[in-house]
Amino acid sequence: MVTRPPSPSGPDTTGPATRRGRRVRASLVMLAGVLAVLVGVGACSGGSASPSAGASPSAAPSVRSGLGWASGANGNYPVDVNAWASWTGRPVDVAIVFTTRSDWANITTASWPIGAFTRAKFPGQVSVAQPLYPEDGNEAACANGDYDRYWAAFGQTLTRNGRGDAYVRLGWEFNGNWFWWNAKDPAAFRSCFAHAATALRSTAPHVKIEWTMSAHRDTLTDRTSDVWAAYPGDQYVDVVSIDTYDSYPASTSQQLWDQQCHQRSGLCTVAEYARAHHKELAVPEWGLVRSTGGGGDNPYYIEKMHQFFAANTDILAYEAYFNNAEDQNVQSSLNNPDLNPNSAKRYLDLFGKSG
Repeated sequence: MVTRPPSPSGPDTTGPATRRGRRVRASLVMLAGVLAVLVGVGACSGGSASPSAGASPSAAPSVRSGLGWASGANGNYPVDVNAWASWTGRPVDVAIVFTTRSDWANITTASWPIGAFTRAKFPGQVSVAQPLYPEDGNEAACANGDYDRYWAAFGQTLTRNGRGDAYVRLGWEFNGNWFWWNAKDPAAFRSCFAHAATALRSTAPHVKIEWTMSAHRDTLTDRTSDVWAAYPGDQYVDVVSIDTYDSYPASTSQQLWDQQCHQRSGLCTVAEYARAHHKELAVPEWGLVRSTGGGGDNPYYIEKMHQFFAANTDILAYEAYFNNAEDQNVQSSLNNPDLNPNSAKRYLDLFGKSG
């Protein structure tokens, strides 16, 4: 598989499947009322503010990093997440993990990775990326409720391991064509998501359900349906989130930042939607891109993301930098190894202990 993230123009069958397609065994600061809305939305691009419908929800309950919002990192084991903490000089608030998604057992009842991230082993919060069904499943069966029992079983797995309040990213990056659970039919996807969320909550009532799109992909895989046509409804979503990387276009100037941030599948658009629907916002994956279409070692992107997080702490559940060094991947790595030295320095300036 190739590493090139999808271009927003025309079909793309490559996409970042390798970016998150690996089989791993694997706010606090509350801005008040109207001021939160004006600053938070306006600072998405440095432009004028947009009005918000009502008050924003409170942000993540446990922030150990001291940043003012919950900041996370990806890792196969707590030792990997702790290595990021050692580098930054701050505790990691949220561990980003992925189940082995070869079959239902690995997706819902296996001890990996939840068993590796018990609170005794990792005191922070956990965010789990989950397909809506394994590769031999299908959207129609999910929409019909055929898989409800599996999601109820996953809720039991979370509860058994003391992670009944985990973030669960059901069918993440559904608007890309690199994962088999992509939203082929908007109505069927919405029903599938609603069934999974309802069944999961039946055994893990405190779970936080995330609806996660991929940035820079304004339509679903049919290339005609708007990305927001896949939103299942507020009653099934706790956190509206987006995985966003510095590509297509890379944010090398304010103009380009504004361009990508305000797309239908842009970071600023998602933040505005979260506010309007009284939802928390998460950015579970963000990072540099050294492959085609990416900005490479781009400290400006790091600065803009930090600015965005600081301006939206009142609704920000968490954010997590995706640190990756694989040859056939985005190569966003800032530490172990340092593939982007200028950006690594800027990240430590802003997100590190001295930041």
